[in-house]
Amino acid sequence: MSDPSVDETDNEKDLHHGPMMQAEQDPSNNEYGTPSELWRRLAQPVDGFDVDPCSGAEATPIAPTRYTEEDDGLRQAWHGDVFVNPPWSSNGDASAKEQWLSKCRAEANRDAVDSVVVLLPSDTSAGWFHEHVLAAEIVCFYGPGRLSFDGGGKNPSFGILIPVYGDDAEAYRDVLDSIGTVIDGRGVYQPTIQTGLVAAAQRGDSA
Repeated sequence: MSDPSVDETDNEKDLHHGPMMQAEQDPSNNEYGTPSELWRRLAQPVDGFDVDPCSGAEATPIAPTRYTEEDDGLRQAWHGDVFVNPPWSSNGDASAKEQWLSKCRAEANRDAVDSVVVLLPSDTSAGWFHEHVLAAEIVCFYGPGRLSFDGGGKNPSFGILIPVYGDDAEAYRDVLDSIGTVIDGRGVYQPTIQTGLVAAAQRGDSA
């Protein structure tokens, strides 16, 4: 399996993309391995991931604790620092993303879990993006360029998102900044002091 590459030319962008577009995805095949160069870089800030609940597509194990499709990582308890490259389609709808993101958020709130790093297609129009991705502590928009996945031979029309949940999310900021653009998910909008004063004045509050 090949290592990932960030495409440098338009021709390369046509040749080296990641998983297929949702419209072209085979619902029976969600096995697209995370490129080793990417997950190794993401693992560095925490000295390695502890759990991979979506294991099975990578030639090299990402974490010592791994759950395959047969193990059903959605039903397992996670711990430590977790890396999640979930199924991207489920019979052509977004149910798989919804289920896995709900699980990621729930596990990140448990004391046994320090961080959850997730790899997703970038789709800001999707309900799961607004409900779950923007609820992450930090979010990385991967790029410029697209990612080549192990085992994927189709060309998507989208980029990649990497939301990070949990108390240790801040540890990933520098490495994420080196591979894309990072935003604070929970701080998408914060009213300014001036906005607050205007609102108070409109309510008739006294200073």
